Amino acid sequence: MRRMLRKTRRPLFAVAIVVLLALSSIAVFIPPGGSERNPGTNSTNPGNTGNKTSQVKIVGKQIPAGYVMGNPVDIELKTGMSVLLIENANQKVSIRFTARFSGEAAMVVVNAMASNGRPQARIGLQEDTAGLPKGEWMSGNGFGTAQIPSRKGFIAVGLQKAVSISKGKVYHIVIEAGETPLNGSIAVLAYMANALVQPLNNEDPDILSPDAAINTLFYSGGAWRQEDEWPIYVVKYSDGKSEGQPYSLAAPWVIHSRTYIGQTVIPASNYKIGKVAFVLSLKGQPKDKLYYEIRDSSNNTLAKGVFAEASQLTTWKTWIEVTLDQPVTFKAGELYRVVLLSPGTDLENAYRVYGHEFSYDPSLGYGGLQHQLVTSHDGGSMWVESEDSDTIFKLTTTV
Repeated sequence: MRRMLRKTRRPLFAVAIVVLLALSSIAVFIPPGGSERNPGTNSTNPGNTGNKTSQVKIVGKQIPAGYVMGNPVDIELKTGMSVLLIENANQKVSIRFTARFSGEAAMVVVNAMASNGRPQARIGLQEDTAGLPKGEWMSGNGFGTAQIPSRKGFIAVGLQKAVSISKGKVYHIVIEAGETPLNGSIAVLAYMANALVQPLNNEDPDILSPDAAINTLFYSGGAWRQEDEWPIYVVKYSDGKSEGQPYSLAAPWVIHSRTYIGQTVIPASNYKIGKVAFVLSLKGQPKDKLYYEIRDSSNNTLAKGVFAEASQLTTWKTWIEVTLDQPVTFKAGELYRVVLLSPGTDLENAYRVYGHEFSYDPSLGYGGLQHQLVTSHDGGSMWVESEDSDTIFKLTTTV
């Protein structure tokens, strides 16, 4: 059974979740963050380039003009999250994905909750047969069990036996009743539409990593049904590698007065930006236009202009794209901030920009730790990078 879960409107910030897990056969529940992020977290002055990480740099790569980069995940133009309910021992949910690595998978992570009772789940890995789970656990016992809590959150389950995964092959994380009869029901969360990507491209962090197989499936007891929804999951390997889709919520951030919102980007190669796009909506009736700025690590403004007027927007999400007056060169390894601002607005009559947050593992989000949602509360003097969040945005290259 599928139910729609309407997206909760979020405050400006959310507490980051960074959890280190030992690989074991015991399920670990990681709840979502609180209602506000500490404004002091990851605060940087304009010259601070400490956001640089050891993420792989693509040396000598040439990105062609006209290429659309960034985190252009259109799925949240369709509002809401979906809940797939396991209500008896005959029903199952599958998360299908294409492996990015070869190795020994030792733990899987899903996002779920008990909609009633105190159900126990069996969660593990199965091979793919013509797009469907094979019906048997890999390695015989490549699964673990978990008591599902009543609060929504990430559930990490260590497999009883690590299983061998091969890069490029399709696999399934299967969630099913761990007891008969099932003591309650299990709600497995997913996005309402499928983005067909794993956010992190481990070969090039500037570009999304498509996965034609990624999907959520539901088994009612008779046949598997493809739901065409973006799953929430992580696979952890015994050598420390991880892959998956770690975001668990899409949310708006509010742009008003001295609060600027945007995206920090540390490019992996050199390219020129000709167009910028974000997903926006209105809150009330803003009295000022929405503007953009591109700043470097020293807080110098490289480009600026009008991004949108209130008359172009409604309370529904809309892609808005602007062409820069002059292209801006992004250099590999340097820090840039592409931000939106509206100094003449107030909190009740403002602009919203959309993104994804509450990531199980921030290093698996779009761009890894090189690219992060960024906020300023003082008109652009000091900046706060949110390592578990990213805006939904596009950068189009030019000559």
